[in-house]
Amino acid sequence: MIVEFQGGKIIAKGRYHEKAKYDMAGDTLSVVADGCGGLSSYRVNNVAGDFIRTFLSLDISVAGESLSPYLPKTVEMIGRTQKVCVHAAQGDLTMTTFLSAPVNGVFIRVEASFPFDLSVNYRGDAVKSARNASFVRGESFMLSSSVKGDWAEENAAFYLPPTDRADLLISFVAEEGAHKAAFAAFDSHLERTLREIDEVKVPFTVRSEAERALFLSAYFTALENYKSAGDFAAFAAGVNYMDPLRTYFRDSYFTVLPLLHSRPDMVESEILTLARGIKEDGSCPSAVKSDFTSFWGDHYDSPCFFLMELYDYVTASGDDKILKEVVNGKPLLEIAKAVIDRISTRADDTGLIYKEGDYNKRDWADEVNRGGYVTFVNALYYRALVAASRLFESMGDAVVAEYARRAAVVKQAMNEILFDETKGYYVNYKTKDFTEDNLSIDTVFAVIFGVADDERGKRVLDNMERLLETQHNLEQGGGDFGVMCVYPPYKVPRGTCHKSSHPYDYHNGANWCYLTAMYAYAKSLYGMDWRTPLLSSFRYYTERGGYTPVEYFSPACAWGSALQGWSAAMAFTYLHAEEWFD
Repeated sequence: MIVEFQGGKIIAKGRYHEKAKYDMAGDTLSVVADGCGGLSSYRVNNVAGDFIRTFLSLDISVAGESLSPYLPKTVEMIGRTQKVCVHAAQGDLTMTTFLSAPVNGVFIRVEASFPFDLSVNYRGDAVKSARNASFVRGESFMLSSSVKGDWAEENAAFYLPPTDRADLLISFVAEEGAHKAAFAAFDSHLERTLREIDEVKVPFTVRSEAERALFLSAYFTALENYKSAGDFAAFAAGVNYMDPLRTYFRDSYFTVLPLLHSRPDMVESEILTLARGIKEDGSCPSAVKSDFTSFWGDHYDSPCFFLMELYDYVTASGDDKILKEVVNGKPLLEIAKAVIDRISTRADDTGLIYKEGDYNKRDWADEVNRGGYVTFVNALYYRALVAASRLFESMGDAVVAEYARRAAVVKQAMNEILFDETKGYYVNYKTKDFTEDNLSIDTVFAVIFGVADDERGKRVLDNMERLLETQHNLEQGGGDFGVMCVYPPYKVPRGTCHKSSHPYDYHNGANWCYLTAMYAYAKSLYGMDWRTPLLSSFRYYTERGGYTPVEYFSPACAWGSALQGWSAAMAFTYLHAEEWFD
């Protein structure tokens, strides 16, 4: 399909039968609208599996004749809405699919200036036949309609008589009273969904239609990953992280960046939810599940991200009252101190954190055995120490001075041990016996957080531009697909596993949107071209049918999941005038 951008919308043009799969999510569910008026996925928090086992389609005919699959159509996608406009001989017929954040259900409005017959086909749930019905219910499935129709059990379909407009609400594992109340307020929920789009303040840095669409797409990626389940209120990592529902320390850090000023309430909930999953000794897992138990415990980057997120929230919101919030019987400030002190025990006599073990994968690159001194981990550690020195002012000058001293030691050691003067960048990682000296994009945090001085930072970014931006690096052979996460690929076979064993797949050279965003942010601080990395990535995946930000991608691998939370960092880059990384 041909892709265009207008008014913040991603617009795909093609034929009626062509799929335009668009991920949307609310507080309790995640769905994929198929670009033909139907759904190809419906998932609910903490419920295993997908309720759309085969298909849920809307099929339309006019005057007894089905619409041709070859009719031209336009699909508009923005926020939690997808609008399909089929251009028939009689005029345009539109199908608007949308979510309202608090509702477990998908709203669909079908309308035209001429009468049409509509059938809803869903195979996968036992629904008894019903005639002249505006509500039908199966084992897990519910459907409400503004036009009474017939559910034929034999066909697993709901048939509506000729009409020029029909409103539908489709829900799975929802409470019947809540479903019916939501349908009764159909127009109010539509208004809410459209108002949510209109209320987003697009920054002055957005200059083109493509950038406006990129910004809004990334911003809504953050909003739509906010989930609630009982006392749990936090950001999921993406649509593939709903069973068990969980929130990650690292993913959430980047997910909340564009929301620090606009939705501090959500960021505060995220921090308090993460805090409930921190162990008594200050160790942090990779993620916290919705029952507040750990998901893959004791990571090296999670503690640092917690300190960083807390500091960024306090700095952006001016709300230091959160530091006195009691979680698991302790004030949050005490928890934060336990966290930074626990991760500091991983440091050796150089001041740097040393990752022990041949197969230590406990940071974001969890299919790469990065041992020893890892630049990424130590850049985060440096920033966490700086954050601690500022957050702990109430504990006295001696405490502040101690964390500032540790930060200075880490900064000096990183530049002495991990910066390669010959290559002009920080090596990926270094053990006592081996150095992986490929260029990893995650070393850009040494530039962003001020480990590198201005001259050294510019050298790093120049080399990233030359080696990691695929438009400049023709040797990688994949064409221009944005920014690679490493180049060249890892050189030791046992240093990687699974997907990352393959060059240009996963952690071994694919494009990760959140890292591309951080690289672009770093370039903006140095007055370099920061727009091209973002736009080249955005155009690559949208032109190939990825209409929400994906986790990672390259021409050489299957793509990661769509509507991936930390890809929201692309929106933050356009908010770079607000420099929280002082």
